[in-house]
Amino acid sequence: MFKKILVPLDRSPFAEQALGPATSIARAARAEIDLVLVHEPRPLAGSPDVQWHAEQVDGEEQYLEAIATELAQSGSIHATHSVLPGEVVQAICNRARSIDADLVVMTTHGRTGLNRAWVGSVADGVLRKSGSPVLMYRPEAKPDRSTPFIPFKRILVPLDGSELATGVLETALSLAACCEARISLLRIVQPVQLLTAETAIPFAFPLPVDDDISTKRLAERAGRELTQVAHGLSGKSIGDVDVHVIVSRDVGQAIVDFALASGIDAIAMSTHGRGASRLFVGSVADKVIRSAALPMLLQGPARNAGPLDVVDAAPSVKHESALST
Repeated sequence: MFKKILVPLDRSPFAEQALGPATSIARAARAEIDLVLVHEPRPLAGSPDVQWHAEQVDGEEQYLEAIATELAQSGSIHATHSVLPGEVVQAICNRARSIDADLVVMTTHGRTGLNRAWVGSVADGVLRKSGSPVLMYRPEAKPDRSTPFIPFKRILVPLDGSELATGVLETALSLAACCEARISLLRIVQPVQLLTAETAIPFAFPLPVDDDISTKRLAERAGRELTQVAHGLSGKSIGDVDVHVIVSRDVGQAIVDFALASGIDAIAMSTHGRGASRLFVGSVADKVIRSAALPMLLQGPARNAGPLDVVDAAPSVKHESALST
């Protein structure tokens, strides 16, 4: 369960929208919240004004202290706070490491507002450099941090059979326990292909043809593996676990389509699975992040713990398979 939750703020109503979910999770987990604001001096006429700089820092301290007091009074949550110097992303990541934060909750955009990209530059940097799991929210266009947070009811965890992918399960379980949410495990199986030559055309290139029998066997094996993982989640203070296997050529799009069609509230993923690409987050995770527009719980390899132990006792597990292209 979570013990220390880091919430980066920048005095904008966009960033403040992370306070609702962070407060709800902290209350359920009996965790502390650490509020962080990175001070960015604004030079006047090419050089910093010392008095103005000091007044700005004082205002930032008062801003964080007011929020910490509000959390203590309204939610009985202990909150520490700190104004940090330096580059924003690095300062946030350093703070997360120094306090051993086991979760960072932040919105994908802050002071600069919303743009066409799902993930803003600061959130993207924290995701790439933080050693802590990051729960990212896409803020509403009309910010209002007083809007109550509705706990997640169904959390999707896409897996691919690798130890890196299963590393997010422990954090996803903690989040599910805080929300009393149901876990949905998903495995996307890509069709097995055979290479056949077109005999009517001399020197023809081989043509890919789906091997339906081998693909079906692979999907059945994936279903058994997911069911074993689900059995290992018994007794974890969460709702029912359901498992799904889908055959699709486009793994990322299949995850997004399933999430949007199944009433998923949040997606939990490792930033690397079986195959790492040039992108830090991996091509599959990157597509899901930018296409699903759902809250994302993301965990990098540095904190991945490996696969869960498999047990024989079965919890309430529902298994569904689907063949699609």
